[in-house]
Amino acid sequence: MVPDTERYAALDLGSNSFHLLLAEFRDQRMVRLHTDKAMVRLAEGLDEKRNLDTAVAERALDALHRFRPVLAELPADHIRVVGTNTLRAAANADGFLESAESILGAPIEIISGIEEARLIYSGVMAAADGPPRLRCVVDIGGGSTELVRGYETPQQLQSLYMGCVSFSKRFFADGIVSSNSVNHFNRAHRAARAELQELQHLAEGAQVIGSSGTIKAVARVLYGGELAEIKRQDIDKLAAKVADAKHIADLDLPDLDSERRPVFAAGLAILHAIFCELDIQTMQVSPYAIREGIVHDLAGRLHGGDRRADTVAALMQLWQVGTAQAQRVGDTALALLHQLHPKTGSEELQRLRWAAQLHEIGLALSHSDFRKLGAYMIEHADLAGFAKTEQEYLAYLLRNQRGRIKPPREHYGFHPNPDLLLCLRLACIIHRDRTDRGLDGIKLKARDNGYRLRLPREWLDQNPAIEDLLRQEEEYWQSQPQALEISEV
Repeated sequence: MVPDTERYAALDLGSNSFHLLLAEFRDQRMVRLHTDKAMVRLAEGLDEKRNLDTAVAERALDALHRFRPVLAELPADHIRVVGTNTLRAAANADGFLESAESILGAPIEIISGIEEARLIYSGVMAAADGPPRLRCVVDIGGGSTELVRGYETPQQLQSLYMGCVSFSKRFFADGIVSSNSVNHFNRAHRAARAELQELQHLAEGAQVIGSSGTIKAVARVLYGGELAEIKRQDIDKLAAKVADAKHIADLDLPDLDSERRPVFAAGLAILHAIFCELDIQTMQVSPYAIREGIVHDLAGRLHGGDRRADTVAALMQLWQVGTAQAQRVGDTALALLHQLHPKTGSEELQRLRWAAQLHEIGLALSHSDFRKLGAYMIEHADLAGFAKTEQEYLAYLLRNQRGRIKPPREHYGFHPNPDLLLCLRLACIIHRDRTDRGLDGIKLKARDNGYRLRLPREWLDQNPAIEDLLRQEEEYWQSQPQALEISEV
């Protein structure tokens, strides 16, 4: 149960703007204490090779300094910083992310578009009134648009590569709306409808709710600064008005924030396309979005409701993973890790447990290639609750659970701990025949240049096949920076 008062911070590094939320729970109800944003238009900096422009990156890094004081007041596990579409796409993001972490004092998680959609839905549902009903949530960001259909939990999630900044860059160069015979607004509108062609069913029979900057900006322009329900006839008129303009600067739009103006036409074109293609007549506007979803996720992780654990359990059931073997391998791996480092952090312990639970997931597809297939499934699937680097870490452990150890391609957020890999591999060897075995007399210790595993001679005599596998394991670790020495006592 969540204590009466508990504070969390969520920072969303979006493609158009960065948003901070500081919130606390009072009697299990979330209360927003402080919000802040910086309009950086990060997506403007992506070139055709997906490299992030240095000047745009510096602009974004400068903006991050304003958020540091709020984050510095909180425990590390009460903070979550996520990067979305542009940081997913940027080929050279590592340098930016390292600099951003040094400014913020907190690591940054890159999340998938589907995970972004899930968090948006969670945030919007936190403010939804009335009994459970079918809902369709729409969120137009700087680089992507998320659409989610569901009841209390999402059932269908979509993330499309179109956003107000990316479409501005593509269709509204220099703010031009129409020139000679080309109407750029109509072109953007048609392009958005093409992306939506197979998604018309998402709004059928559902209450439609919009969230985030573009939708809020449209509502304020239409309704005198208020976040009122957007009606189809009103957005039709606004779209026609914008399409008739020559330039963004020519538009007489009341209550339009000056920072929003450069990307307003693109965002409106996408939103109007959604209304048309999904045949929406009215759209409510939510005050909540991804930040609130992140805060609820954080609180859940700390109080027994970690969505990632639910995802792992669902994967085990879907792919019929042997629970007994997963349990014995996990128990042994964690016991060995405790011998190595009794004060290992909870995130590392959790990661090792999940790797053990999923280490045989590939057996559902192939016996000979199960490690490779299992790793691929985990790395490339849309796993609710997980950041991309968390999935990559699990995939690395699954891929290397036995045989020769393949070196990781380290990058920002992904620096595998060899302790976890060693403990998982040893546990897989000890239980290779799917038999329960204790660790009586077995000792694993860290040395300056690696590890020492000591086993009783009697134990080895009772398990000759395992002894042979352990000798092979010793050889495999000779090629690693941390060697393994096995001895008997």
